[in-house]
Amino acid sequence: MPSSAHGPAGESRDRNGEKTEAVPAAGHEGHGAAAAGAASHGAASAGAATAPGQQPYAYSPPAALSTMTPRHWWVPAVAGAAGYVGMVLGTVLAMLLTLLGAAIAGDSSGSLTDQVDNQIGTFTGEAPDLSGAAWFLSVPFQLAAMAALVPLRVIASVGGEGGTAGITVPQHFALACGIAAAWFVARKLSAGLRVETRAVQWVMAAAGGVVWGALALIVTAVTVLRMDLSVFHSTLQLRITAVGPGLFAVLLVVGLLSIASALNVRSTQAAPGRVVIGAERSLPGALQVLRPIVVQFTVFAVVAGLGLLIWAFVKYGAVAGFSALFWLPVAVGWLFVLSLLSALTAGGAAISYTDLTGNSHAFYLWSEGTVPGWAVVLCILLALVSVLCAATAWGHVRPMNQRVARNPFAWAVLPLAYFVLGILLMWLLNVSGFAAEAGSRTQGAGFSLRPAGWTCLVLLLWGAVIELLARFVVPAFMNSLPAGVTRGLRGSERSRGRAAVVASAAAVGGAGGAVAAAGHHAATAPGTTTSATPAATSSPAACPTEDTVTAQRGDTAGLTPGEQTRVLPSYDDARPAAAAQPERTPMDPAKKKRIRLIAIIVGALVLLAVAAVIVFSVLSRTVFGPDNQAEELLQSVQDGKASAVAKAADPNVATGERALLTDEIYGAAENRVSSYEVKDTQIDGDHATVNATVTQDGVTTPVSLPMVSDSRAGLFKSWRVDETAAGSSLYQTFSVEVPAGVDELTVNDQKVTVDKQNDPHAQEFTVLPGDYAVGVSSASKYVTYGGNQVAQIRAGAESMDSGMSFSQSFTPALEQDLTKQLNAKLDTCAKSGEFEPDGCPFGYSIFGDEKDYRNPVWSIERYPTYSVSRSPFGSGEISFSTSKSGEARLNYQHNEEYDDDEPADWSDEDTTTSISTSGTVTVSGDKITVDSND
Repeated sequence: MPSSAHGPAGESRDRNGEKTEAVPAAGHEGHGAAAAGAASHGAASAGAATAPGQQPYAYSPPAALSTMTPRHWWVPAVAGAAGYVGMVLGTVLAMLLTLLGAAIAGDSSGSLTDQVDNQIGTFTGEAPDLSGAAWFLSVPFQLAAMAALVPLRVIASVGGEGGTAGITVPQHFALACGIAAAWFVARKLSAGLRVETRAVQWVMAAAGGVVWGALALIVTAVTVLRMDLSVFHSTLQLRITAVGPGLFAVLLVVGLLSIASALNVRSTQAAPGRVVIGAERSLPGALQVLRPIVVQFTVFAVVAGLGLLIWAFVKYGAVAGFSALFWLPVAVGWLFVLSLLSALTAGGAAISYTDLTGNSHAFYLWSEGTVPGWAVVLCILLALVSVLCAATAWGHVRPMNQRVARNPFAWAVLPLAYFVLGILLMWLLNVSGFAAEAGSRTQGAGFSLRPAGWTCLVLLLWGAVIELLARFVVPAFMNSLPAGVTRGLRGSERSRGRAAVVASAAAVGGAGGAVAAAGHHAATAPGTTTSATPAATSSPAACPTEDTVTAQRGDTAGLTPGEQTRVLPSYDDARPAAAAQPERTPMDPAKKKRIRLIAIIVGALVLLAVAAVIVFSVLSRTVFGPDNQAEELLQSVQDGKASAVAKAADPNVATGERALLTDEIYGAAENRVSSYEVKDTQIDGDHATVNATVTQDGVTTPVSLPMVSDSRAGLFKSWRVDETAAGSSLYQTFSVEVPAGVDELTVNDQKVTVDKQNDPHAQEFTVLPGDYAVGVSSASKYVTYGGNQVAQIRAGAESMDSGMSFSQSFTPALEQDLTKQLNAKLDTCAKSGEFEPDGCPFGYSIFGDEKDYRNPVWSIERYPTYSVSRSPFGSGEISFSTSKSGEARLNYQHNEEYDDDEPADWSDEDTTTSISTSGTVTVSGDKITVDSND
């Protein structure tokens, strides 16, 4: 006779047979209802005895509810509340780790709220204050609601018009925290609580799910983030909320399943019910189909998740690594789908008036070359290993026997389960967004990234492969696996014992056997004999089949000859069998010590590997990161070390253009960068952008430094300024118009050599922020190009459009020395003793016979004044002319006698003449050569 939780009269009893609180019997399905009916009938008879002719009404609650006490209600309610609290705490933990990653990465751009302030302020002109308690009290609850796969929406309205935008990013970590919290609280609080039937178990689970969903819906609605901003004399209302129609429904189902699983161990129902037996009889293994799926995903997720985490730390730094709780579960799911040779579909759609346009693209693991070839191979190998593990688990939880082999539907159990899994993954791994006008279906846009629609078919094929492996390959080696691996694949002793009872009950005769077992106490007449099935063992392989069930025939009052009654095994029957197993031989202490030592070493190595990855990521972002290199670069700029700057950030210009990038010239520059501050760093693989501010001449200016890593310093990337990228405001240029014949400039009192040409030409220079005093040096004391001109180079400003130009002029020494030479020539001319000295600017023309003139003596009465100028026709010729004429006096004798036969009559005469001249001057160093036109 199978054990029962109740006596024949419906009185509850414990396992020692002692009666406890009287409750209607519910040992088998249908039994509790019969007992309740009997109790009602007895109450009615008693009423008839006390009041003849009257039939009082007596309410009889459903059998499932009649056994429930207040504790049966508040335990699942508390578990449901704990599930929601666990979701929120998981979200808070993910947020704190993300902030920790930002702090480790040295992100000095301010908090997340500051960045949101700046973005909203850029759009509206008014930056809201998001640093208050409302922001921090609202965001965790709204993000936690996204664990129910609802979108986080931003609703904006102004002047009666507006729009809405939303994004759905499943937060599976927060949901897992909620499930774990609900499960453990339900398990802990239900200790010692008797769950008489499966119906009570599911009613309690439903109550917990309702509390979970209702609490999430209420708190999310209460904590909606509201902001009112002034925009163009109007008020912009912003609402950030995750309240959606699916919030309550999803969490209700999650709470129902989580709490039901926790209460499963508290159920005292003696035998399986009709639904359980029918499902196992029709589809063998359907109740254990989750184990191979869970085993496969766990094996894949542990390895792939660790690889993705390491990749995030190495490639994108501490922020990406520490924020993994937000994105890692979805990323692992995507990689799981891709590794099983399915695809991800990226799609977008735009609605314009009445036309819907959109496109989608399927990405496979090997598409676009985004994943290295070796990583593709490793992912596929890992997927194959997980498939083999799933087949091994399936072979343990649903072993092959005659009942399974003879049932053709057994082939479809696992493939159908994987087919359903593929459909669920399209929902669970969907990241999407949308934007549309409020209340309008004519304009909007959206995007999504999710497993492809044919993923369910791909997984169905994999389910068939696992079924084949479990039937024909796994039996060859499943018994040779280590004991620990076998226990992990088969599950706990209790779950395997219950599975054995269900399999045994299905083999006995299905639902009909259950009815016979339920009515066995009252329906078996004297003389009728019943044969019970053997007790179920803890191993599913020991489940009896119909061939092992025997029945004795006999003539009884209740049974016709040849009729037999089969009694189902109970869940309690599995316990003695499990307990009756031979005790294991204790493990050798030395072997146990070795195993413990190996486990410690392996665990320490794993921890060291994780720590090494984190340290490597932190050092890559700090000591060897682009922001650190940028700080060294800006410090060199501040210190005036142009050579160090040029070495770290090659300006990528010709040699002549970098002539001013020397420590002597830049160190002497006025108004250099006096201070700097690195704000934030954006890294994308081997490229990064460091955003900073520099203060120069009292003005703070934002600058951006595009960085690139094309080499390594040992294990770490070596960063430098990318001279090929646009957007760098560190280097700027200006040009100088170099006069003809000049081969040297003076910049900040330092000599700079330039090309000497016969014509004026422009020379361009690449410089760092500062003031540059530029002058043109002259090799002659007679020529000058004016004083220094200052080029004011400011960080972040546009380069100078026009260059410096210098015009040549002459020093007073040129006129002085020119005057000396010309006057000396006049003096020479005056001493010539001729009336018309050759090559002189003055003379006396003789009219008549030259014999009548004698003894010419010249004297300079007044020297002329000269002016020097350059030719206006661009030839560069220097000319001079008389700006004020001079005067020369001539003393001579003239013969007054006109008759040649008479003696000469000489008289003294004198005259004056003006002196004026012009010509050219050639300057060669400190020497001038005069060429007059006389």
